[in-house]
Amino acid sequence: MKIGIYLGDIKKPESIGDYTFVISFVKELLKTKAPHEFIFYYFGQKNAFNNLQNIKNAKFICLKYYKKPEISLNPLKIKTYKTPLVSLNHKLKKDNVNIAFFIVPYLHEHIEIPYFATIRDVAHRILPHFPEFSTNSVFEKMEKKLNAFLTGASKIITCNSIAKNDIRTLYDVIEENITTMPIPYPSWLKETNCDDEKILKENNIEKNSYIFYPAQFWTHKNHIRLILAAQVMKEQNINLKVVFTGFDRGNLKYLKKATSKLGLEDDVLFLNSVSKEELCVLYKNALALVYPCLAGPDSIVALEAMYYGCPVLISNHLGYMEQLKKAAFYFNPLDEMDIVEKIKLLNDIEKKDEILVNSKNLIEKSDFAGYIERFLDIADSFYSVRMCWSMKEMYEDKI
Repeated sequence: MKIGIYLGDIKKPESIGDYTFVISFVKELLKTKAPHEFIFYYFGQKNAFNNLQNIKNAKFICLKYYKKPEISLNPLKIKTYKTPLVSLNHKLKKDNVNIAFFIVPYLHEHIEIPYFATIRDVAHRILPHFPEFSTNSVFEKMEKKLNAFLTGASKIITCNSIAKNDIRTLYDVIEENITTMPIPYPSWLKETNCDDEKILKENNIEKNSYIFYPAQFWTHKNHIRLILAAQVMKEQNINLKVVFTGFDRGNLKYLKKATSKLGLEDDVLFLNSVSKEELCVLYKNALALVYPCLAGPDSIVALEAMYYGCPVLISNHLGYMEQLKKAAFYFNPLDEMDIVEKIKLLNDIEKKDEILVNSKNLIEKSDFAGYIERFLDIADSFYSVRMCWSMKEMYEDKI
């Protein structure tokens, strides 16, 4: 079959999160000997896949955005919003794609060919009160488009049963149309060489002297709780720093102000965005990853930490508990006292070793090869349905 795969908006190769998942997905998929032709569609970083352009059964198409002025009541404040310059639906039909997979949601237009929609969470519905989800009419527009996108999908792929139940309940999708595939750890972790001593020295930190939280500075990431936990640790003479990394998403000024007000400038370290090499070193040398995020239902960051043998302490969200099982300590993310109590558990060598052994076992089952195998099984299982109409001729309507 000819399979179209939408990768989303490729912005910065140095960024973490969705980008690392997308790149890992592409590389691992192309390692297989699947009897399919793959066409990858994406926006943004035009040269992101230059080193993969000559692979026989793969083609990469960089789409373009059109920036359209947004009507504003303030004439001095001109905004633009992005819409595709060329219809992706048009491209999929013109390229005679048999089925399409959306690794990230696509909300610009209706897709007429059979497609599978991947979505990890619907946090904007679970936490609508946070600024990043509620601002202006963004929620309403996204909700209308996401509802059409999900209900029009042949199958919806999500990470676990918690996400599945959220989607089924909030979007009125039948259970049989939702399948779960636990997210794997990014393949770049196997490729990174780190100079621990140099990077620790540059950031003025020592091994096991800090807890680590790599997360962009969104409000729902709940960084403030670790700042309050730092205050509690200082009062209890627990000599640990808190290290943050990530891009500012509008909340960094507030967090730095809170840090200063509490007199914690020497106890809380803001490193902004870091390279993969720096990230690797920070995982390897942290006393623990402490992850108080209020959204879920899974975490790539937790898997990255586990890969490097870093103990994981994480919010007691049901999704995280299903994903990580007995490989982490869980805490109430709105209670800094509980966070500190869970940090103290790391002094219990037996309990610490237990979650590290469980982490190692979990990581061994969470590689991308297994994820890609499941992905191809889903594609192959749809073949008998797709045989109901021609796979070789172009669609009959005018393109």
